[in-house]
Amino acid sequence: MAAPALSRAAQTGQSAGRPGAESIRRATAIAGQGAGGIHFFNHGPGLGRRVAVTFDDGPTPGVTEKVLAALRERHLSATFFMIGQRVTAAPSLARRVREEGHEIGNHSYTHPQLGRMPAPQVLAQLQKTQEAIEQATKFRPCWMRPPYGSFHPVQAPLAAQEGLGVVLWSVDTRDWARPGTERILGTVLTQTHPGSIVLMHDLHLQTAEVVGRIFDGLLERGFEFATISNLLGAPRIA
Repeated sequence: MAAPALSRAAQTGQSAGRPGAESIRRATAIAGQGAGGIHFFNHGPGLGRRVAVTFDDGPTPGVTEKVLAALRERHLSATFFMIGQRVTAAPSLARRVREEGHEIGNHSYTHPQLGRMPAPQVLAQLQKTQEAIEQATKFRPCWMRPPYGSFHPVQAPLAAQEGLGVVLWSVDTRDWARPGTERILGTVLTQTHPGSIVLMHDLHLQTAEVVGRIFDGLLERGFEFATISNLLGAPRIA
């Protein structure tokens, strides 16, 4: 069963930021309800001190493997929101993510601001990514995360058409800006609470270099790791 939706409608914004600049300063990611009863989530219920650690923009050869190694060493699970064209370029790496027990989500095909695009183009972005991920991994995602958080509540039925729920985040490490490993670590450890959805990127080595310390810090604080589906349940698709 999916986690209860919160009361306010999701408000997502747009930015002229570069690809990978997933920052909630553009718009506060609030869990709520879009058109047709489809829910947007930025955090879960936190039952059992569970949190979801997520990685966007991969798979990235040379980086994703390091993140996987840190997860494997600690027997942890995470969710990877993948870009379709990167999956097409590195299908074996995408398949490895799935084979190691992690969830894969849809992060569009070319990482555009979906909120600025007409419906047919948005649908094409989602469909192509679903197909690329399924072809590479034999798994079809049930959650999507819009690049930059740029997705309007009225676009929710487009995601639902592909069987996708919409997930944003509550802890933004801003690791895409490469602020330094200590800053990334501090952001996660000070801002994470039960139910948090933590946003990182398996795109830059700086993130891969610090994830082991992040995982250890969260474990020391008594947090339990969950995939998005384990945290939220199945998407509510009307």
